[in-house]
Amino acid sequence: SIMSVEEHATASENYSFPKVELHLHLEGAIRFETLMDLSKAKGIPLGNATNVTELKKLLITDTPQTLAAVLEAFNIFLPVVTNDLDAIERIAYELCEDQAKEGVVYFEARYSPFLLINDKANHTTRHAVEAVSRGLRRGKEDFGVDSRQILCMLCGLSQHNWDLLNLVETCKDLGVVAIDVAGTAEGAEEKYEDSVVEVFQAAHKKGLHRTAHAGEAGGAIVVLYALNEMYAERIGHGYRIIRDEQAYRKNFLEKRRAHIEACPLSSVMTGAVPPEWSKHPIKRFAEDCADFSISRDDPTCFDNTHKSEMALAHTKIGLTIHQLWQAQLNAAKASFAEEPLKSEIIAKVKAGEPTQ
Repeated sequence: SIMSVEEHATASENYSFPKVELHLHLEGAIRFETLMDLSKAKGIPLGNATNVTELKKLLITDTPQTLAAVLEAFNIFLPVVTNDLDAIERIAYELCEDQAKEGVVYFEARYSPFLLINDKANHTTRHAVEAVSRGLRRGKEDFGVDSRQILCMLCGLSQHNWDLLNLVETCKDLGVVAIDVAGTAEGAEEKYEDSVVEVFQAAHKKGLHRTAHAGEAGGAIVVLYALNEMYAERIGHGYRIIRDEQAYRKNFLEKRRAHIEACPLSSVMTGAVPPEWSKHPIKRFAEDCADFSISRDDPTCFDNTHKSEMALAHTKIGLTIHQLWQAQLNAAKASFAEEPLKSEIIAKVKAGEPTQ
């Protein structure tokens, strides 16, 4: 394990400031207990796991792998939620409860409706978005956490890309605020099809918000491509931009063209970054005052909490408590929330500025 219990204990005292999480996959943020419940209720097996302990062993990546290997877990557990609108709503609702417990004031949940719904006879993808919206709305009522949705195009599912753009446009009333593109176990190389780029350009023309996974499995060149060709306002992961010092300085320090959604534990577990914590790109981002935030990516794959993520960034990567808080403020400012909500989130984070 990356961190000792003692390190967690000493570190955990200091992370009580309000948190904002921007890079979180809804399908990768399901409670293990809930997956087990759904599996038993439906008689759909989760590999050979018969209880939560075995399920965790099966799904969690706790030593560095490839991105494709990490994403294999989704192929195991997605069948228990696919085409089940009640389950989809439940996952969104429970996520709000989990976020509230850790002091999150706002988060954005991203997912592919085309992964959650493939039974076209009985459901439309809008039904999935409605189910997520119901769960998040109830979660706001019961736990006080604000949230919005981002819809993801997936590599290898390009036949749905234009439909997805249409969903982003027509589901604004349900809290959908942006479009994203992400990899799958079968397509983890960041080779974005032409239609992905064209959809991003169309989204830009329509004034829809855009974030793109780049510089996780691919190099700095993919990050630049996302900025220049896809008009990305935020970059998911983006660590490998620092392999091109000049491009990093120009685009992220001098011009501050985009916000970087960094995920500390994920970055090492997917092999995006070598496990040398003191040389982690996030250390550079913080020292250079680049615009970045801290998120968990896929808690179902990494078993990470906000507390564990902060402890990792603090004790291993070496960010100060104030830098950790600054990342929350950066996140609030880079969020795709509409006004007046966005200003409210920023105010909440500012009010919680730590003294050290």
